[in-house]
Amino acid sequence: MSDLFLRFDVEDWLTPAADWALEHILDELERVGARANFAIVGLKARALAERGRTDLLQRMARLGTIGFHSYSHSLHPTLAEELEPMSREAAESRFVEREAVGVGELQNGGVSPVFFTQPGANWVPEVLERGPELGLRAFISESWNTYLHPTRTLYWYGRVLYWSPPVDVPKGLLFRLPTGAEEAVGEAAQALSAGGPAMVVTHPTELVTRYFWDQDNFGGGMTRHPLVAGPALPATDWDGKLRGFRRYVDGLHALQARYVTVDDWLSRVRPAGPVAVDRATLSEALAARGLDALFTGDDWLSAAEAVLAAALLAESPGGAVSVPRLLAPSGTIADTDSADALLEKVRRDGRLPERVGEWHIAAWAPRFLGRTTGVTPPLRFPERVRPAAEQHWDWPIFRPGFTAERLLEEARRQAWTLKPAMLAAN
Repeated sequence: MSDLFLRFDVEDWLTPAADWALEHILDELERVGARANFAIVGLKARALAERGRTDLLQRMARLGTIGFHSYSHSLHPTLAEELEPMSREAAESRFVEREAVGVGELQNGGVSPVFFTQPGANWVPEVLERGPELGLRAFISESWNTYLHPTRTLYWYGRVLYWSPPVDVPKGLLFRLPTGAEEAVGEAAQALSAGGPAMVVTHPTELVTRYFWDQDNFGGGMTRHPLVAGPALPATDWDGKLRGFRRYVDGLHALQARYVTVDDWLSRVRPAGPVAVDRATLSEALAARGLDALFTGDDWLSAAEAVLAAALLAESPGGAVSVPRLLAPSGTIADTDSADALLEKVRRDGRLPERVGEWHIAAWAPRFLGRTTGVTPPLRFPERVRPAAEQHWDWPIFRPGFTAERLLEEARRQAWTLKPAMLAAN
């Protein structure tokens, strides 16, 4: 049985009718016994409280997993706009400071999010390092907005579980209802037949508005004053749209897939380390795959951990070594041909250095591996990050010409930590 990942981005805090849509979506999910994942904007949680509808937050928690969709979604400066020009350290601190307010809005409503989903194209690597401080133990993206090439594989990335698959329904499906439900179910069925897990993403506000609520208010890098509700459909259309949504839910349920949530994954995932590996296994994997996530026969090493494994084996040449989980490289050590300084750095900080003398770690690591394992591997893991030309920086909310080169470079640095996550059987 394949897994079906239902995700609802609950974000439109400006349109009261979106509360009606959310309530009826929850009714339909409850009717068929579906489990789902709800990514909620902090300002939406505040608006629900102000309108006396925190009961909707409780219902979402009972129906699945609560996630966080940023504090303010498209309000300028958005996450990417604010963090891009900052230094690494300042951006990480600002991410925690800014997004803690939004997480607090959800907690004030009685729910605690466990995953992060970026708003639109606001993909920010700071969540990979600092998300767990806010209770965000997973990062769920998708093919439209991820900085990485989409994959259905669940990964460790930085400190969090990461998933960024293709999306298996037409974007804006609910805008087209009452037509299109059968087409969408067919696309989900095709993904499930290929083994899944399949992801479907929708937005409650699509049931009651003509197009996305934030375009009028925040398009092109501007903020409208005063803010206005989304472009609402006549209330006479809502029931027809809801009947279309019911057909969609019934069609998905008839596929007899297993509903999966982030909580399911967090309860089943094997810890990210330590991982045992011997010299022969490491050398064979490097020769076959290059410097990338490497399978040891029982678990995976990230690229950073593969370098550490070589250093540990150089220090203790007999038998296997136990390799702890490493975070993204940072800092500097003196140029050296021995493993001693590298091991001292790792034992102190839990990271490889970002520079070894005048060498960047990406240039130094293959030479080091060649000396210690006899294999000088090409770097393969950077290929998992999309090049700048493929990034969705043309999101209509950003100002024209916006780019996020620093955020992209941070995504590449964090790619040293990428490795598939191992789940226990159900």
